[in-house]
Amino acid sequence: MIIDGHTHIFTLDTDRYPLADPASGYRPQIDGSAALLKRRMDAAGVDRALTITTGFYGWDNRYSLDQLKGNEDWLAVGVLVDPASDDAPAALENCVEQGACGLRIQRHLFYHQSLADPVSTPLWTKAADLDLTVDINATHEEYPSVEQRVRHFPQTRFVLDHCGYVSGTLRPDENTVAPVLHMARYPNVYAKLTFLPLASQEPFPFRDVHWMVRKVVDAFGPERCLFGTNFPSEQYSPNADMAQILALFAEEIDLTDEERAWILGGTAERLWRWKNDDNGGLHGAR
Repeated sequence: MIIDGHTHIFTLDTDRYPLADPASGYRPQIDGSAALLKRRMDAAGVDRALTITTGFYGWDNRYSLDQLKGNEDWLAVGVLVDPASDDAPAALENCVEQGACGLRIQRHLFYHQSLADPVSTPLWTKAADLDLTVDINATHEEYPSVEQRVRHFPQTRFVLDHCGYVSGTLRPDENTVAPVLHMARYPNVYAKLTFLPLASQEPFPFRDVHWMVRKVVDAFGPERCLFGTNFPSEQYSPNADMAQILALFAEEIDLTDEERAWILGGTAERLWRWKNDDNGGLHGAR
């Protein structure tokens, strides 16, 4: 079972699905539909995927939830909810009623308080009550606040998105996974290994940053690590397409067969749920 643990889907139809900030340069550059995602998955040999509502929709999850309908056997959805809204718990519950099985805490685009700010505690609490896996979109500098939440909700599964931006515009001056390794002490924290194409100074297969993966896997154990392709690559990760990212973890990085099995799907299968999932999805995660 191969599961892509990090994708985004969206449409160029901004009349039906308007952007949160039409003046922003952060907007869809291509048609990133669920249909395209499925074609790319089939071509690469990927069985299932988690998709997370993309930030340029703000807190509007309609597109990802609309695309979930009829695709529940291979698609799982993580949603964005305004952490500062009084209606956040109800909004999250409504998304779950429509099929969502995850939440992403998104701070950088529209919500600028600390992740430890009490105003957002009702949302974190509701996610815990609903037994959702929570992706945390945070930089290394924010990890002290993340750690507070991890300690406060020890039964909630938390995924460190992109390992805290060791790459891209939010990365530190030098590549490091030290803050990520610190979080490995908490058994309810998982590491999403989605940073290689942007952290590397080399073309595929990005050998100069394989050491970062090795350190994270050794610290967390492969059963708490997962891969993701950042679909669509044209929008988010132009240095590598889905097939190449899959090949990174299936062939290129020095991993054991057991480590590959967990990272390529075993971990994700325990974090989210799909229709008719014989393994029960979330139930094996703890």
